Amino acid sequence: MPGATDNWKMGNILMFKLLDDVEKIGSGEYVRFVLEYAKSRGGPMSGSTVFDTAKKAFLNAARFPWAFFYSNFTYDIEDEVQINGDMAELDFVMKGLDNAQKTIRDLMGDSLWATYAASQTTYGTTTKPFWDVANLMAQSDTSPYYGLIQMADLGTFTREGSSVNIWQAYQNANALVMSFSTMQTLRRNCMVGEGPNGIPNLYVTTPTLWDKFENSLQAAQRFYNQDLAKAGFQSIMFGLADVVWDHKCDASYVNAFNRSKMGIKAHRDKYFVGPVWKEPTNQALKTTQIIFSGAFGTPERRAFGRLTNVS
Repeated sequence: MPGATDNWKMGNILMFKLLDDVEKIGSGEYVRFVLEYAKSRGGPMSGSTVFDTAKKAFLNAARFPWAFFYSNFTYDIEDEVQINGDMAELDFVMKGLDNAQKTIRDLMGDSLWATYAASQTTYGTTTKPFWDVANLMAQSDTSPYYGLIQMADLGTFTREGSSVNIWQAYQNANALVMSFSTMQTLRRNCMVGEGPNGIPNLYVTTPTLWDKFENSLQAAQRFYNQDLAKAGFQSIMFGLADVVWDHKCDASYVNAFNRSKMGIKAHRDKYFVGPVWKEPTNQALKTTQIIFSGAFGTPERRAFGRLTNVS
C-alpha cells in the first residue's frame, strides 16, 4: 500500500510540537510538574537588623492524572485469502500499523483541544483523556482544580501590574481584529520574563485568522519557518515565535503557548507500545493495539493565554 492517499488526517501542530520533546518518566499516582511560587524572606538591612528566620513555603507541584489512549489494527482470514503474495500482505500490515500510529496521535490531539468532560461524553465516562488546553486557559477556580492547585494554595500573589492571580492564564474576550498589534497584546500579557523562555514561542489559531495575520503584514515583514514547512506545517514568524494554524483550534481563538513551560510526560513503558499480535481462540483474525499513557501539563499557567473573540 505505499503511496496510499490519506483522506481523513488534518494538521495537528500542537501535538507535533509536544511529541518533539516528550519526557519519559516512571510510575506514580499523578504526573508531577514542580514549581516555585514565592520569594524567600529578606530585604534591606543594617547592622542592627534582626533577620526574619521564620519558615516560608515556596514549592508546590501541579499534579495531573494519567491519560490513556489506544488505536487498533485487525485483519482476518478474508484479508489473508484476498491479498495475493507475502509482500502484498506485508505492505497491507505495515500500512495498517502506520494508520494506527497516525490515528492515536490524532486522537491525542483531539483530547488536547476538547475539554476533559467533552472527551468523556464522546468516549465514555470511564475513559481518561488529557487534562486539556481549555482547562489550562480557564479563568475559574472550581473543583476539580487545575493541576490539583487552588489559587489560594499559591498565596494571594498576582501577576505584576495586574489583578489576575498567578495560577491563572491570561484570557481576553474583547472583540479584536487580527493584526500585529493584536498579537502584541497577547504576547505582552503572557510574558513571565525577558529572556527567550519568558515569552510565548508558539501561537496557534485557525486557518482563517492565520491568513488574516499574514495579510496584515507587508511583504518585507513576512518570515516563514522552513523547518516546519518541511514537516508540512505553514508558519509565519511573529518576533522569534511561530504563528501556525491548527484545524482543531476553536473558531475566533488565538492561543499563546510557551513551550518551555509545558509538555507531555509519558510513562516510559507505555510510550506508543506495540505491536503485540493476539489471536482469539474463537475467531480467525489477528489484532494488535498501540498504547500510550502520560499527561499534558504545565508548572506555570501565567505563561499562557488566549484571545477568544478575534475576527
